[in-house]
Amino acid sequence: MRNALGLAAAVLGAAGCGYMSGPPPNPFVPESRYVTARALRGGYLDVTLGGRSNDLRFLFPASEICAAILQPDAQVAYSARGRYGQVTSPDPAGNPCIPLGVGSLRVWRDKGPRPHPAGGMRGSPLPSRPARFDVIWRDEAEIFLRGRFPLAAWIGMTPAADLVAVVPNDAPCRKAVATGEATLEYRFSGPDAYTLMVQPPDKCPVVAFAAPTPG
Repeated sequence: MRNALGLAAAVLGAAGCGYMSGPPPNPFVPESRYVTARALRGGYLDVTLGGRSNDLRFLFPASEICAAILQPDAQVAYSARGRYGQVTSPDPAGNPCIPLGVGSLRVWRDKGPRPHPAGGMRGSPLPSRPARFDVIWRDEAEIFLRGRFPLAAWIGMTPAADLVAVVPNDAPCRKAVATGEATLEYRFSGPDAYTLMVQPPDKCPVVAFAAPTPG
């Protein structure tokens, strides 16, 4: 039994590198979408795009191009080109706005190819790795953390050594981030793809990952 647990720990210890041969393809469907919510938060344009299938949240750079395209209630064309896709105005000749990150982590996990433990091991403990970070911004709803989140590579976030993660600004998450480090878990199913571990039954879900804003 002890040897089996040791083997599981060794397998999961490779989680920072991921068990995929490369970044997963973008699972979101190219389609016409519309801006249902937009706010400037933590240096990002935090935008929700409505569509036929489901709403998708993205973190865009707060650039003039993106601000012009992502007007409230605007119709946009979403393309799956690139890691997180890109949006343009209905005019195909317009410049694209390219997301820095994605907030629909459960959709990404459930619609994309699943990472799998080396050697085909299934039913093993939840993959987890230490995450270290600093709080860079917060409002009443959420906290933005910048630091190292190794398991984020499983949905194509690279380099995992310098990322921004977004968590709810509630009591469990404030406790989880208070020391600047926590254990990050990847969950193969359920409502949350990633969580920062806290004492059960509390939980601190990661609701978005993004590359740092330019500059």
